[in-house]
Amino acid sequence: MQTDPDLAEAARKLFAGAADFIWAADKIDGQPPIGVPEIAFAGRSNVGKSSLINAVTGRNALARTSHTPGRTQQLNFFDVAGRFRLVDMPGYGFAAVSKEKRNNWTQLIQDY
Repeated sequence: MQTDPDLAEAARKLFAGAADFIWAADKIDGQPPIGVPEIAFAGRSNVGKSSLINAVTGRNALARTSHTPGRTQQLNFFDVAGRFRLVDMPGYGFAAVSKEKRNNWTQLIQDY
């Protein structure tokens, strides 16, 4: 597959800029004020959502990662150059936490 070099360069420049953690919310009404567009990463527990955020932003530890499923327990918001946000969501499926906590995450994901 061939890519447009200008598009690839624009993407590199966008993600090479500032990327910062700005907010965490464990309840839907605890989100940051609405602003720029958001791109949310959802998926099974321990599939690599946080690692993907680190990879696309070129950072090693912007989003916290772990080998243990269930590390991300809130909606974590990251500002990318003031142009958009990346949202790291809790995983669904297996995690070594209580059923109540898993149910709370599921509800948070669905509400978001």
